[in-house]
Amino acid sequence: MSQDVTQPIANNSIATDEIDLVDLVKNIWRQRGLVIGFMLAAILAVLVFHISKGTFSSPSRIDYPVSLPFLLDDKTHYPNGMAFSARDISASNILLKAITDTGVALSAEGLESALTISPSNSLLAKGEQQLAALLSNAKTPVEIKAAAETALEDLQQAGLGFITLSLNLSSLSLTHAQGSELLQSIIQAWADYSIERGLMNVDIQRPLQAFSVSESSNLIDNYDLASNYLNSLEKAVTQLAELSGSASIVMDGMSLEDIKSHVLALKDRDIGPLREFAYSNSTALAKSDAAIQVRLFARQRLLDLEHDRLSKLITSYDAALEQLGTDNSQFNSNKANSKSQGGVSQFDQSFLDSILKLGTRLGGVDTRKDLFERRITAVEELLNLEKEIAILLGTSSNKKLKINPELILKDALTKIEMDLNQIQQHIDQFIDTIRDLTIQSHTPVYVASSAPQVRGGIMKLAPRFALFIVLGGILGLFLGIFVALTRSALFNSNK
Repeated sequence: MSQDVTQPIANNSIATDEIDLVDLVKNIWRQRGLVIGFMLAAILAVLVFHISKGTFSSPSRIDYPVSLPFLLDDKTHYPNGMAFSARDISASNILLKAITDTGVALSAEGLESALTISPSNSLLAKGEQQLAALLSNAKTPVEIKAAAETALEDLQQAGLGFITLSLNLSSLSLTHAQGSELLQSIIQAWADYSIERGLMNVDIQRPLQAFSVSESSNLIDNYDLASNYLNSLEKAVTQLAELSGSASIVMDGMSLEDIKSHVLALKDRDIGPLREFAYSNSTALAKSDAAIQVRLFARQRLLDLEHDRLSKLITSYDAALEQLGTDNSQFNSNKANSKSQGGVSQFDQSFLDSILKLGTRLGGVDTRKDLFERRITAVEELLNLEKEIAILLGTSSNKKLKINPELILKDALTKIEMDLNQIQQHIDQFIDTIRDLTIQSHTPVYVASSAPQVRGGIMKLAPRFALFIVLGGILGLFLGIFVALTRSALFNSNK
C-alpha cells in the first residue's frame, strides 16, 4: 500500500523539475511591451551617456596655447626691436612650410582662412568668461564682485605673453591628429624663421658696414664722419655692457672692457684732437678745397641757431619750475590760513581742500621731475653744442705752422680707419656670441602651455552611432527578458 502512494509522488516531483520552453516563450511574448520598454530605455541611456562624454562627436576646432617669453616685458616688439604682430605667424611662407612639413593636402589660402590667432590663453578663457558673467550680473553681491574683479585681473595678468592658435576643422578635411600636428608645425616654422631672420637677436644699434674714407670729401668732412662712426660704436658698447653676462665673455683675448678702453683711447687721443686740429687749420686746408670755408660758415650758422633754441628751451623750463614752486608756497599759505580760522564748521571743508591740494601737489611733483630731467638733457646738449662752436671758432687762428697739416691729417686718417673697423668687427663678434647664448639657453622663442586642445562638435559619426544603438538594444532585451521571467515566476508562485 505504501509503495503505491510513493510512486505518484516521485513522478510528480520529476514532472515539476522540467522546463517548458514553449511556456517561457509564451510568457515573454505576453510581456513583450515590458521587454520593448527596457530595450528603449537601455538604448536611450547608452546614447545619453556617450553624448555627454562626446564619444562619437567629431572635433570642430583645435586650440593650441603657447607662451612667447619675449612679450612679457615688451608687449609689442621682438628682442631685436622690430614690431611684433600675430599676423607674422600666419604669413604665407610660414603656412606653406608647415603644409610641406606635415604633407597635408591644403592650400595656404584655405589654411589661413581656417586659422585664428588671438592674444590670449585658451586654458584661462572659460574662467575669464565665468568671472565676466559674474561681474555683469546685477544681483551679484558687492563682496563677491570685488573678489571676482580681483580674480579676473589675476587671470588677465597670467595670460600676458600668451597667444592661442585656433584651427577650424569644420572647413578642412583633416582629422584632429592632423590638425594638432599642423598647428605645432606652424608655430615651429615661425620660430625657425624668426631665428634665421635675426628677430631674436639682442637689440644693439651699431653700424653694420665698415668705415671707409670718402675720396670725394675733404679732410674735415672725413673727420666728422669718423667722429660720428665712433659715437655709434661707443653706444653699442654701452648697450652691450647693460646685458646680463656680457662682462664675462672673452673674444680673441679681449673682453668688453678692453673694447671700451680702445674706443675711449681712439676718441680722446686721435679723432677728437685731430678733428679739432683740422678745424683750426681750415684756412690752410681751404687752399686745396675752397668749399671748406663755405661749409664751415654754414655749419657755424646752424650751430648758433641751435644754441639759441636750447637756451630759450632751458629758460622756459626754469620759468615752469619756478611757477610750480610758487604754487607750492601758495598751498602752504592756504593751509596756514585754514588753521587760523578754526572752528568745527570749517574743519570738514579745510580737510577736503587739503586732500585736493595734496593731489595737486603730488601731480606737481611728477611734473617737476619730468621738467627737471628735460632741463638736464637740454643742458647736456647745450654743452656739447658749445664745444662744437668752440672748435669752429678755432678756424680764425692765424698761427703759422711749420708742418703741413694736410699731410698729417691724411696719414692719421688711414690709421683711424683701420682702428674703427677693428673695433666694429670685435663688437659684431660679441653680438653674435650673445645672440647664440640668448637663443640656446636663456630666451626660448616660444613655450607650449599644453598639447593642442581638441574641441568637439555636434556632428555624429554614423557607424559608431549605430553600434551604440545595437549594443543598447541587446542590453535592454536581456534585461527585459530577465524582468519578464522573474515577474512571471512570482505571479505563478502566488497562485
